[in-house]
Amino acid sequence: MKRVLSELLNLPDVVVESSLQEGKTLILSVTKKTKSAVCPQCGKKSHHLHQNQNYLIKDLPMGDKEVILNINRRRFKCKTCRKTFNEELDFVGVRKKYTHRYAENIIKQLINIDVSNVAKNNGLSEEEVYSMLEDIIKNILPINVSSLRRLGIDEISLVKGQGKFIVVLVDIDSGKLIGLAKERKQIIIENLMTTWGEKVLEQIEEVSMDLTGNYKNLVEKICPNAVITVDRFHVTKLIHEELNQARIAEKKVALELNIESREKVFDSLKGNKYTILKAEDKLTDKQKIKLDIIR
Repeated sequence: MKRVLSELLNLPDVVVESSLQEGKTLILSVTKKTKSAVCPQCGKKSHHLHQNQNYLIKDLPMGDKEVILNINRRRFKCKTCRKTFNEELDFVGVRKKYTHRYAENIIKQLINIDVSNVAKNNGLSEEEVYSMLEDIIKNILPINVSSLRRLGIDEISLVKGQGKFIVVLVDIDSGKLIGLAKERKQIIIENLMTTWGEKVLEQIEEVSMDLTGNYKNLVEKICPNAVITVDRFHVTKLIHEELNQARIAEKKVALELNIESREKVFDSLKGNKYTILKAEDKLTDKQKIKLDIIR
């Protein structure tokens, strides 16, 4: 059972020692496989365990179960420099109550809804969500962007209706987050992208953004070989809204027809509300619609 849970947890070099289920909460007691740690002072490896220190952090859910990790962050004593130190855990920050991947999952949810709703849906405070956002922004770099070819730029509304946004930069091919800007000022985004180096910026072939095209001038300035495209989500959303209005108009016209003709129109319209949304799921990246942002 321990082995199965360790595999399901999927944290490198971490093993599950025991588990406890409380309602819909699964508590996993975990520790690192290694029996030693490297002293940050002198760089020597120490096997001398000085103290066990347990604390609880949140991790990604398993199915419908909330997962809490009871971590044993061991403290070692170096026999060379006689200093004590905590072992390094690469999946959680110092004095943080959540894993890095949990924070990343929370921040991804901000793409669709605001901070208040993300906090409510996950049983967090808004301050905790903001803290995770700050951590992600601080720790997102450096990231290997040497193979970046297609870049996605999008905005996330932090608080609905208050004009507070962050800008996310995504490698479209890998789906990985590669940059976060705390504001949508072009100079801030430019400073972030220029850290990737001129070679990377010149090799970018496509930059996808929403219909506003707010960053078109910036992309043309620093990514000379990139084709600017509109991401298919915004395109299909716009088409769907227009077609839905046409569908509603047809229903209004049909109400003035006789019963037999009216039923024929209603039958033809039935089930068509989400046709475009369904079709969008089947589109390949090569079929993405390219539009001139200037329009």
